[in-house]
Amino acid sequence: MLKKRMLLNFLSLLLMPALPVAAAETTEDFPASEVHEDDVQAHLKAEEKHEDIRYPRLTLHGDYRFLYGKGRFNAETPDWRTGKSPRIDQSVFRAERRLRLFPFIETSKETSVRTMLEDNRDSKDETRNRHLTLSRLYLQHENPHTKLEAGRFNYYLMDGNIIDKRIDGLRFRTGGEDWPHGSLTVFAGRTTGTASSQKDGFSLLWKKRTGKLGFHTAYLDFRQREKLPKSYPQLRQLGLTAGRAGHGYDHQRIFSAAIRYHPREDWTLGLELLQAQGRHEADDYRENERGFVACLQYGQLDEEEAGSFSSWIRYYDQPSASVLWHTMDADAGFFRRQGFRGLGVRTDYVITPGLSCAIEGFRLENRKESTLLSHMHQYVLGTSITAYF
Repeated sequence: MLKKRMLLNFLSLLLMPALPVAAAETTEDFPASEVHEDDVQAHLKAEEKHEDIRYPRLTLHGDYRFLYGKGRFNAETPDWRTGKSPRIDQSVFRAERRLRLFPFIETSKETSVRTMLEDNRDSKDETRNRHLTLSRLYLQHENPHTKLEAGRFNYYLMDGNIIDKRIDGLRFRTGGEDWPHGSLTVFAGRTTGTASSQKDGFSLLWKKRTGKLGFHTAYLDFRQREKLPKSYPQLRQLGLTAGRAGHGYDHQRIFSAAIRYHPREDWTLGLELLQAQGRHEADDYRENERGFVACLQYGQLDEEEAGSFSSWIRYYDQPSASVLWHTMDADAGFFRRQGFRGLGVRTDYVITPGLSCAIEGFRLENRKESTLLSHMHQYVLGTSITAYF
């Protein structure tokens, strides 16, 4: 009995120190100042309305970002000898410089080959350094009726509460948000990364806009390419399972329904409802839970207009099975299968055309409790400066 208690105490202490590190491996940027590629392309198209364009042609744009971020993580683990739950604290720092270059080869007004070169350097953690590499390469064809993307591109769905990740695959859209029947997007592919972390999946997305209202509905089905092992095999010797203290799913099904309301041009109210199922066979764990994300946003950011700004505040209440790769700059994976809830705020401000700064913060806690982990909290503060060219 004494041996079992000692092993339980050892395992409990083992859980927390590795949490932020393990979770950080699933987060590509922490924290980030992100302008998504669709926004960049809309701006470029606006510039080119009155130009006499000849094809084929090569275009190049990019951004250089410096960021500093600090995260503080803590949780309690039970001590069966004393009956107490000591708290374990850990901090994470980021001081990162990131260069992104977007060379596009446009063969016609509708068709282009798009690439992205990326270089990352982290002064606080050199193991995160990635020298200039080809991160995206895909073919895009777009006309007023359809849009097709094939290759390696970034998959950003809705507000990124479910997935924001580089993907090898195919995405096809037909229709438009302002059309009577809306637009339908079909995706199939595989996430990038090591074989043990890759997921195969597909999704369906329907979008419709009418007046001041916008509606989004999505269904995603993703499976782990290689089934995950037991989270803590030592627990099996004691007749225990990892449960919510474990991490990862072999299979996730996620349904999302969102509505956005624009009372005025510079105000947005949003609510995304989530229903998620997750399964991990080795841990004999299954989950079927609901959640939501509420958002209030003010302002419209324009990188070419000095003084332009945008601010938002979000409240997250998400089960862990609803997250594949979250876009937020806090660490959603830190909470394992317990899910998370809490607040996030962010403001972006254009200092001068082509130069912007951002500040954001998150306060999150675990949504559910487990027998091995409890009272988990995460505090993140990040700032960044980004130059666009």
